[in-house]
Amino acid sequence: MKTIVYYIIIMLFISLNTVGAQTAIDNPKPKTEEGREVFAVITKWADAVRSRDMKALDSLFEEGLIITTADGKTRGKKEELELLKPNPEIRTVSIKNEDVKVRVFGEAAVATGLNKMQLVNAGKDVNLAFRYTAVFVKKEGRWQLAALHTARMQPQ
Repeated sequence: MKTIVYYIIIMLFISLNTVGAQTAIDNPKPKTEEGREVFAVITKWADAVRSRDMKALDSLFEEGLIITTADGKTRGKKEELELLKPNPEIRTVSIKNEDVKVRVFGEAAVATGLNKMQLVNAGKDVNLAFRYTAVFVKKEGRWQLAALHTARMQPQ
C-alpha cells in the first residue's frame, strides 16, 4: 500500500496515458515570457507522465532532482523515473490543477498549485488532492524540475 501511495503522490499534477484521461490547468497563464515557459514545462511534464515517455521525463528532470513526499520521505531522479514506469494496475481518470501560480527569479522559478486526481487502482476508485511547490531551474536554455514538495489535502 505504501508503494501505491508514493506512486500516487508523485503523480500530483500529472496523469497516465489512458482513454478518457484529462489534464486541466485552471488559471490564467503567467504574464511574462519566462513564466509562460515554465507553465509550458508543467504541461509537458503532465503529458510525459500520461504517455509514460521516459525519455521526455528524463530531460524534464534536473540531474539533482529532489522530491519530498507528503509523508516527509525524499527521493531523487533515478527513483522518480523508476516509479513512473508503466504500471497496468493504475489508470488515471482525470487530473485538474487549480490555483497554479508561477514566479520567476532569473534562472529559477517557483510554481505552486492544487492538484486534484481521480485514479483507478487495482479496480478501485481513488480521489486525491495535493498542494505542491515545484522549483524549476533554467539550464542550457531549457527549464527543468529541480525540486518538488507535496502536501496531501484531507478530503472535504
